Amino acid sequence: MPGTPVLGVTIDFANGPAFGNPLILDDPTTPLGTGILADAPGDVVDVSNIALQVSIRRGRNRILNKFEAGLATVVLEDNNGDWSPQNLSSPYAGKLLPLRKIRIYADYDDGGGTDRYYLYSGYITSYNSTYGLGIDETSRVTLQCVDGFRLLNNIGISSIPAASTPQLSGTRVNTLLDVVSWPSSQRDIDAGSSTLQADPGTANRDLLTALQLVELSEFGGFFIDAEGNATFLSRQTISEKADETPTVFADDGSGITYNQIEFANDDTLLVNDVTVTRLNGNPMNVFDQTSIDTYFLHSGQRQGILVQTDAEALDQAQTLLVARKNTTDRIDSMTINLLDSSAPTKIVAGLALEIFDLVNVTKTVPGGSTITKELFVQGVQHDITNNMFTTKILTAEPLIQAFILDSTTDQGRLGSGILSY
Repeated sequence: MPGTPVLGVTIDFANGPAFGNPLILDDPTTPLGTGILADAPGDVVDVSNIALQVSIRRGRNRILNKFEAGLATVVLEDNNGDWSPQNLSSPYAGKLLPLRKIRIYADYDDGGGTDRYYLYSGYITSYNSTYGLGIDETSRVTLQCVDGFRLLNNIGISSIPAASTPQLSGTRVNTLLDVVSWPSSQRDIDAGSSTLQADPGTANRDLLTALQLVELSEFGGFFIDAEGNATFLSRQTISEKADETPTVFADDGSGITYNQIEFANDDTLLVNDVTVTRLNGNPMNVFDQTSIDTYFLHSGQRQGILVQTDAEALDQAQTLLVARKNTTDRIDSMTINLLDSSAPTKIVAGLALEIFDLVNVTKTVPGGSTITKELFVQGVQHDITNNMFTTKILTAEPLIQAFILDSTTDQGRLGSGILSY
């Protein structure tokens, strides 16, 4: 019989950014197929049995239109003070250092066997202890955590000698990650669709900013996934994801049920005057007068992107204008309860959905009408205690759509799909 997800938390005190079991030559505990190449053994502690509360926030900032560092807060029971860096008799004395690795996961058996779903992989930035005073109070330590964006943001990089010639965007991402020896086992990098200019470098720039410039230039996506992988999706991949089979949510019995949904119709994302300027190029401006007359002027711009021609910069501007010149009813998020043992499909969806996965959401509104939207996941939030496991899926409509040959959906029907640049 299907049950409910079982929370798991592990902490690895070993140095280095790599997650997973290190594969050490001649070490029988790290066989091929389960370990990753490493030059030092792991030092992993399972703290699942003392985890009292977990909160995870990952995804895109809707207002700034950029992916931000994924955050997690983990509260552990600590009546013996084992997790206090000040306790020199702790079994972890000397190990409770900033930026130790932490992984949060859920094991779930849907009736066909137990699968592990990683929810977050990051690094502990602080250990904050709270001591109980009464007999019924629990001493605890709160671990504040951040994902790999923090490591990339901390590295200054004004110039990249290996990026002094034109490169495909995916090659440029790998070039930048190579500068800091980001583990090859923690990369999921598309080749990319645009060949970018040489990167001239910028004073006082950090590595994350350089990577996000590649993301903007490609019109793609760069983020850290739930397993800690640096992930780069090309615009072609994102376009093709709109043709995948969506996970269907609905409140009318035709899909996975949800507990709460957030609608919005405002001018937050509205842009009707767009200027995109490439490095060493001319400003490419497009506008929609009808939208300006209706909503007033809403300007937006992208500057210094690394595409090679003004024509490609103009394509970006036109794509942004088409997608953002009008307001529409938005579904910003939906919340689901993962402690519903009668709904294994819902539980698996809440545990498995990742950024840029496709979902189809139907909402019945007062008066008997329905609204259905096809959306990309843009963020995932989890809140977990001993008696609560809720997942909030943040969504947005695709910026890029493409006409895909042989597609059985609107992406491949004349008159429905649109040609993307």
